[in-house]
Amino acid sequence: MRDKEDAQLHLLLTKQRTGSGGTQYTLRYIGRKNFNSQDQKLTYTSPKSDTKDEERKGLVKKIKVGLIPYLSTSPVLGNINITYKADNESTDQRSAQSDKWNYWVFELDGRSFFNGEESRKNLFISMGASADHVTKNWKVNMEYDYDYNRKKFTSTDSLGNEETNIFVTRGQSFESSVVRSLTEHWSLGLLAESFSSSRNNIDFNISGSPAIEYNVFPYEEYAERRISFMYVMSASYFDYQTETIFNKKTDFLIRPELRSRLEFTQPWGEIEGRVKASTYLRDLSKNRLDLNLEFDFRIFRGLSLNLSGRYSLINDQLSIPKESISDAEQLLNLRQQSTSYSYRGSVGIEYSFGSIYNNIVNPRF
Repeated sequence: MRDKEDAQLHLLLTKQRTGSGGTQYTLRYIGRKNFNSQDQKLTYTSPKSDTKDEERKGLVKKIKVGLIPYLSTSPVLGNINITYKADNESTDQRSAQSDKWNYWVFELDGRSFFNGEESRKNLFISMGASADHVTKNWKVNMEYDYDYNRKKFTSTDSLGNEETNIFVTRGQSFESSVVRSLTEHWSLGLLAESFSSSRNNIDFNISGSPAIEYNVFPYEEYAERRISFMYVMSASYFDYQTETIFNKKTDFLIRPELRSRLEFTQPWGEIEGRVKASTYLRDLSKNRLDLNLEFDFRIFRGLSLNLSGRYSLINDQLSIPKESISDAEQLLNLRQQSTSYSYRGSVGIEYSFGSIYNNIVNPRF
């Protein structure tokens, strides 16, 4: 059907990353009209080794299985044949075998892009590594990233003399977390981080943070709804590249932080919101508030609205260098600049009407 309102059955698909790097799909069948109140939920997991085609075929097969109960009273059931292909080793037998990696998954990655023209050239390189260990009771993550960005500009003055300017920014980070599942609603964790950033005037930083999280709904309902609150108390050491506007070359800071996350995926649309508030115990006026919202909503038949926005109140820029930045660094955003706020937003609307039965695919041109 072209529009949801015409369908007798809604299929709501959501996906999450598994501990091994694969994808788990949650298939929520929602009955309407003559199937009212006939709802069911299935899951399908695609391992990371699957190609896109294998993942698609496996998901389609699972969708077909979920449709069978709704066809049980339909005349088309007589035209359906169900076959079973025996496997040499059943799924239960495979899952009973010991995992020699003990649920650890490792990943290495690297990417680069470059572009340019006669007067300018740009090279970006990124590398990383990660290790994950995910079970029902524990979640362990370690991740390292390195970024290198080189910009080269060539200009010619009125006398024909060429001048070349090269700007380089570097950054690297290491993040780790250990999380313990306490109940269906509570989790306890320990976070650690270390990073450096030439753009942010940070030569070295290291921090450790105990954290606790409460989810209003049971964690098993993550695919449909989530309202969570996390409290973090971090202790951080900073070594700055140059002296800051607060006459600091090094610093030790304690920072409490409250994070909240809201996610709803329903037949009428999706809502996702995040709020993060933090301050420094040494000076409560040095604080920050980040708000993020994404909203996709069907207003009525054929008409849908999409909104997204981000707004930040920024009063915690402690690493801004004391020395002034050049015009080139400012225009190219190569150095952190002082600001009290930032924002971003978008609005989209879509309306469709016409045939509700045209499902023809024509890939020509």
